[in-house]
Amino acid sequence: MNAISTAIAAVLLAAAVSVAAAQTQSPPTSTDPSSASSPHQRQATGSGTEETQPSNGADPSAASTPHQRQAMTGGSEADMSAAATAGATPATFVKTAAQDGMTEVAVAKLALEKSGNDEVKQFAQKMVHDHEQANAQLTQIAKSKGLTVPTKLDAKHEAMVKSMSARSGAAFDASYAAHMAKAHATAVALFESASKSSDPDLAAFAQKTLPTLEVHKQMADSLHASTQTREASAAHAAAAPQ
Repeated sequence: MNAISTAIAAVLLAAAVSVAAAQTQSPPTSTDPSSASSPHQRQATGSGTEETQPSNGADPSAASTPHQRQAMTGGSEADMSAAATAGATPATFVKTAAQDGMTEVAVAKLALEKSGNDEVKQFAQKMVHDHEQANAQLTQIAKSKGLTVPTKLDAKHEAMVKSMSARSGAAFDASYAAHMAKAHATAVALFESASKSSDPDLAAFAQKTLPTLEVHKQMADSLHASTQTREASAAHAAAAPQ
């Protein structure tokens, strides 16, 4: 009997060891996001990077629409909305585009006179050429329809040009580049809206001009970034102990 009891005990002990080993080898029931079987499960458990939703930061590339990206790198939301509204009506589009176009030429000519930076001067020269050409085309189309085209800057735009003319050197370059980034963000919004105009001729003009304005916007953003970098470097050098 003692031998039988001993044998039974040994069998029971071996079985217990086997069960314990099986439990040890079974998958853990952790909340590792990568082990979830569906995207929703991964989100619920703390999703991996491929499921992470875009943050609300100011990264222009994370914005969901062109207008949102433009607003982050130039015009404010209010500016963009006002530009889109102006572009929706032929008369207001002509007035706004003409005022903005004349202003672009005026401040570009200031840049050619006041800036010592080759990059700024090259950009300004392109602005004079492209915007004078666009302004002439707009004037021709508008007059053929009996729409009033401004021939001089209004008080708002004149004050902006005057303020810009008071600056010089690096301060002028930085101000000019910042203004260009903002102005072209709103210009793109204005022309995008006008490209859907009820007037087919103005819509065609807006559609034709829009790609040029988008290139201007990219150039203005690049110029703005480079002038900010130079301004920061100059400030750092000035603050460094002699």
